[in-house]
Amino acid sequence: MLPIVVSLIIASITTALPQSVGVRGQLMCGNAPLPDTEVTIWQYLADPETSGLATTKTDSSGYFSLSATVDSTMQLLPVVTIYPSCTSDQALLGKPSLCQREATYFIPPSYISTGMTLYNWYQMGTINMQVKQQNEQIQCSPSPFQGVNNVYGYITDYK
Repeated sequence: MLPIVVSLIIASITTALPQSVGVRGQLMCGNAPLPDTEVTIWQYLADPETSGLATTKTDSSGYFSLSATVDSTMQLLPVVTIYPSCTSDQALLGKPSLCQREATYFIPPSYISTGMTLYNWYQMGTINMQVKQQNEQIQCSPSPFQGVNNVYGYITDYK
């Protein structure tokens, strides 16, 4: 009898249960919508190569909506990462930035549904990406002018 009970307990622990999560919102760059911006749901603390659960891009009005369902034996710990190209310079001058921003937001556990059906969307609201976000990292590419000879033949370093 004991081996059967132990087997049932082990089977219930290792059985993968579907978990669903979804997020919606709108991104702005100052007063303008932020179109074509990548938004991804990730499994927190997982291998970055395999932890992307769903990815989308904002529409022409800056809106996004994405969801994912995962079979997992562990509790889903989802985060939303936004990769905006909006900077204060871009909003003021209309020029692209050489830096890639990455803002990450944790989705509260109350927005994770057990099963294949998503019952409770996480509504992020409208986010102005012109403002530095609390959980933000910035990675910059080298300037295209870095190390280029100027008209006088000198190497200049524009950073």
